[in-house]
Amino acid sequence: MTKQEMDATAEAYFTAVCAGDAERLRALFVDDVRWRIPKGAIEPYGGVHQGAEKIVGMMLGAVGESFVAGSQRFHVRTTLIGDDIVCKETEMTATAPDGRTYRNDYTFFFAFRDGSISEIREHVDTRYAAEFFG
Repeated sequence: MTKQEMDATAEAYFTAVCAGDAERLRALFVDDVRWRIPKGAIEPYGGVHQGAEKIVGMMLGAVGESFVAGSQRFHVRTTLIGDDIVCKETEMTATAPDGRTYRNDYTFFFAFRDGSISEIREHVDTRYAAEFFG
């Protein structure tokens, strides 16, 4: 993949997650994709998860339960692109069902294989998330 193709695929990830589009999200992943989240994250998200269907379900399930449909947005602050990896520093905003605004910092590292995302390493302020959802 070219650097432009990797960047476009990473951007397509954000678009699919925000739209709650399972089919489009699944199409971006290799079958054995891995999703790494800090161990301190809210259960059951912390740790390493593997498998496209499982990960799509977890990602979209978390969004669907936690936020008003269509309210989630990623604002990309910085993009770094290497030979087979894209890093996106973002701020994610969304509206909780009770009307509160969720605003948290996320950094994503996307690794690629065979033209698709093979791993996502997600770094997030887990303390803020736990306090917001706690």
